Amino acid sequence: MIVSTVAATRADWVPGADTAIIATRAHDVLTSHPPLVGQYSLAGKVTGHVTHSLGPMLFWLLALPASYGSTASLIWTMGAVNTLAIVGAVALARRRGGLVLMFAAALAIALMCRSLAAETFHDVWNPSAGLFPFTLLIFLCWSLACGEYRLLPLTALVASFVVQAHLMYLPPTLGLLAVGLGGLALSRIELARERRRRAPARDGGDPARARSPLPRSPLPASGFDHARDAPATHPRPVLRSPAPGERPVLHWGLAALAVGAICWSAPVVDELSEPHGNLTLVAETATARQRTVGASAGWHAVVHAVGIEPWWLYVPHTRWERKYDVRSTPGTHSIVSCLALLGALGLTMVVAFRRRRRDVAAGALIGLVLCAALAAIAASTPTPRVLSATLGYTMWWGSQLGMWVYLILAWSLWLVLARAAHALGPAMRRRLGRLGGHRHRPRSPRTPSDRAGSHGGAATAATAVSTLAPALARVLALGAVLAVGGAVASTERPDEHRSTYRPTAALAARLNRVIPAGSTVELQGRLDVATLPLKPSLRYFLVRHHVRVLGRGSYLRLGTWYELYDRPFDHIVWVDDGTRSPARNARLVARVHFRDGFGAQVVSLWVLAVHGHGRSTVARPAASRRPRAARAPATRSAGRS
Repeated sequence: MIVSTVAATRADWVPGADTAIIATRAHDVLTSHPPLVGQYSLAGKVTGHVTHSLGPMLFWLLALPASYGSTASLIWTMGAVNTLAIVGAVALARRRGGLVLMFAAALAIALMCRSLAAETFHDVWNPSAGLFPFTLLIFLCWSLACGEYRLLPLTALVASFVVQAHLMYLPPTLGLLAVGLGGLALSRIELARERRRRAPARDGGDPARARSPLPRSPLPASGFDHARDAPATHPRPVLRSPAPGERPVLHWGLAALAVGAICWSAPVVDELSEPHGNLTLVAETATARQRTVGASAGWHAVVHAVGIEPWWLYVPHTRWERKYDVRSTPGTHSIVSCLALLGALGLTMVVAFRRRRRDVAAGALIGLVLCAALAAIAASTPTPRVLSATLGYTMWWGSQLGMWVYLILAWSLWLVLARAAHALGPAMRRRLGRLGGHRHRPRSPRTPSDRAGSHGGAATAATAVSTLAPALARVLALGAVLAVGGAVASTERPDEHRSTYRPTAALAARLNRVIPAGSTVELQGRLDVATLPLKPSLRYFLVRHHVRVLGRGSYLRLGTWYELYDRPFDHIVWVDDGTRSPARNARLVARVHFRDGFGAQVVSLWVLAVHGHGRSTVARPAASRRPRAARAPATRSAGRS
């Protein structure tokens, strides 16, 4: 995270394309026209209605850095959020399974980062922004299923952010919450039964036992036996009574409801203030009959996420490669290994549940639920090219899924081996003693000084080994985590649009000197696929400069505040490819040359001052003339942000 963010900062990162639109809407949070919904979604093409992500929490997060400071504050905000999400996941892993699971989770997350583009670690684009908070959500819901009710408010916050970031996180988040809340309810039911069992019996009960309090346990709040430096050795959960002054579950549940109410206040206001709110449009899109890529794509996604070689353990050639993976048939070894791992996951869940290891059972169940969610998302993707191409990023969280499945299975195997070693330890020592002939060695009486002299050195050596071995193991594990993290950071590739950062910043600086603050401009652009990201970026810089930027079709992604309609403006700004003037009397204010993956590029910036505040005074090029009837009406969909 840190290396990626520093590299982007040194490259003079600026938002472009969709990230510039997100930055613009984040800037609007602190204005008189704040967004009530999230980023524009291609899912609306299914029904023909303008649809957005469920909420504006991503805009809320970026509101301050989008309005103040340098543009790099945006990526530093996302880098900090992603880093905190990883730290939280590793801390929860330690709480669930001690240092063993903590270091295993840290190594797994570091390895998983190899499968994602380095740009993802600091990107403000909404599919990327939800990836690592989603990783934290997996560990949060697992802890909830183990009885950690104090995590309810944090879970509500993280789940709301992830779901509002992008619609692709909705199915897995609902599945995670179902497992977490279901496990929490089960733990409370078991605790209530234990209390009733220990209550005073009505007919012939043991009064002394009835009056005895529930056993207090020094274990974590989950109530399970998890040592700090070694895996659990007791197969049954140990229930505990609440500590004095501990808030009951109801209070934490109410706090979670309050957090959820705040997080979803803007979407609810939008739903109540419009005839067809965004939540209604999303529901209509999800239930619309459409031709999809089919169940085969869903199965292929699960095989690539879990089967050998899984998505999370190899580096793709491009960050969009997975849209091709789900369309191709996996190899036989991948299918067989996927079936074996899913079978092991199901067996682990059943055995753990029978042995009352609810933590292991919940972890395995989460893996199965996430597999079903990934398959559902891939299978339900519509077939039109512009929509099926979204598989290139909606499958990104398949890396988190694969990492979780392997982590849970590895930890379950560790618990089994540790328990077997603990059980076989005394028997093995006795057997070795018999092989050494200790049973037939005659015993002679020894004085205390003899015993001290013969065993003092051995006892000291054993104590030293028992003290140094755990510390050495921790140092080695920490070194392995640092080595893997450093290796992953050393292989990171530059951002995809790095070649446009400095040219865009140069154009924006010149434009802000030409256009005075408080003005209203119409922004036009004739750009190809290589230079298209520059136009939204220039709009964002103008908005930061307190300039109102109007344009035809802006209502789709930015809302009616930026739609042209019949509103007056002071200047027309053109950002065009090449060197040709877009209109008579237009003034060239800046021109940049750069080279990207498509070749050499030339982008020119033209400005024309309009006297009289009207389009009738401007001789516009034929390419920009459109009949008024083609202009988008001021409907409810035009008001989406």
